Amino acid sequence: MTQDLTADIVVAGAGHNALIAAAYLARAGKSVIVVDTRPIPGGGVATEEYLPGYFMDSCSTGHTIIQSNPVIKDDSLGLIRDHGLAYVDPDPVARVAFPDGEQIGMHLDPQATYDEFARFSTRDADRYFEMLEDWEQAKSAFSKANNTPVGWGPSLDALLDELPNGGVWRRRRALSAVDVIRHEFTEEHIQAFLLWEACQTFGSVDLPGSGVLPYSIMGGRQKRSWTIPLGGSGRLTDALVSVIENHGGQIFCNTNVSRLLLDDGRCVGIEATDGRQFHGREGVLSTIHVKHLIDMAPAEAWGDSFTYGVETYDIGIPLLAMFLVMNEVPTFAGLSPADTAVSSGLAQWPQRAVELVRDIRDRKPVTESAWTLVATPTLVDPARAPEGMHTVKVLVPVSHVAPYGAANWDDAKERFADEIVEYVSTAIPNVNSSTIEARIVKSPLDIERWNPHMINGCAHGGDKGVPFSGPLRPAPGWAGHVMPIPGLYQTGGTTHPGGSITGSPGRNAAMVMMKDLGLEFPG
Repeated sequence: MTQDLTADIVVAGAGHNALIAAAYLARAGKSVIVVDTRPIPGGGVATEEYLPGYFMDSCSTGHTIIQSNPVIKDDSLGLIRDHGLAYVDPDPVARVAFPDGEQIGMHLDPQATYDEFARFSTRDADRYFEMLEDWEQAKSAFSKANNTPVGWGPSLDALLDELPNGGVWRRRRALSAVDVIRHEFTEEHIQAFLLWEACQTFGSVDLPGSGVLPYSIMGGRQKRSWTIPLGGSGRLTDALVSVIENHGGQIFCNTNVSRLLLDDGRCVGIEATDGRQFHGREGVLSTIHVKHLIDMAPAEAWGDSFTYGVETYDIGIPLLAMFLVMNEVPTFAGLSPADTAVSSGLAQWPQRAVELVRDIRDRKPVTESAWTLVATPTLVDPARAPEGMHTVKVLVPVSHVAPYGAANWDDAKERFADEIVEYVSTAIPNVNSSTIEARIVKSPLDIERWNPHMINGCAHGGDKGVPFSGPLRPAPGWAGHVMPIPGLYQTGGTTHPGGSITGSPGRNAAMVMMKDLGLEFPG
């Protein structure tokens, strides 16, 4: 016989944003229950022992963006002070190879990055320094907008208008990343490098609304590198779980939510597929993907506007992941292992990258990678593997459909992975059968099976272009974390400001809920 459980707040989903919101609520004295379908909490912020002794980040690795969130910047939940979370800023920051064999390395010393750019164009190297200065002036406006619930303060456009070059920024953020890069930089290698960096959030860099990415990504990484948590991405999850449990909260994994519980039109809890019910006396917070959430209550409960917004919501660009065990540091042609960055990879020329991203969005089969990430966290965190060994994660964007000749991604993934390994070896020759001691390949189908929130292998919560950002995310009129069903709130990658490891949707949702509950939000 199943036993129903009750708390002040029930949270459906245990991604990092849901955990952040739950931690704030628990610290404020509310009893909290968190449920998640996976065997461990964290969603895309998880580190798992895929092979004995090898701890691999199953999704996210870099935590650069969240460094500007007060959760980390001000340690507002005590994650660093009290719960063991620690970060490292790797140097070199990045190394990227191009189709002609040339490479660019990025370093924490801005002058060293300048010198790398200047090998190709002193004009563009000078422009890069101007770019960093421009971002320093503008970043507070973007941070304030991202870390404030929609409708609670001035719009981003209003914040930008306060800048001396506010009009430039309003245009720039409305353009595509490709437009901005091509307008502001002229040399093809530098353009390709900047586009490779802009692609790191798996957005459609050719669509309007992505124009700030070259600035925000480069500005953040030039200042902090590709920041990673010591011990793995899952250490952020561990710290958040510790906060919640230390304040009396409970977390139930292996619990798949099947429907919302409604009483007189109000959401009062959730029901799991095993029949268990979890009741929230004061509210329910969801981080379930909106494409799934809408099926968990009768259609009339949502209303036509919200339903249309969810039906037209773009789930984003899928990815394929390879997890490698290597007995050597992946080493670029002509260089030493010390030149390898934790965040490395291969870039296409801008026009080819755009063509491939458009083919993916059009759901055409693709056999090339628009950009390729080769991440080796053991370079700075050797405890993730036995002595002398390395964990290497290779990420590539892929189409929603399998390559020609394959029935589906299950049929195609190993052959496709062979081709990607061969491609990577053109720039990093020692990525080969003699150095790779084990390989795990996760196709888009595998990724969705691992985490149903990542529909068709789209791991970033959905596209963040103009139709799906700010007050339009996840649906016009419903961007403030309050859902059409009273008592139900929403957070996670489908809400403002979107996916990646930012913590902003979680903190913003906590602010909204705590105000509604008459609680003071701590700074």
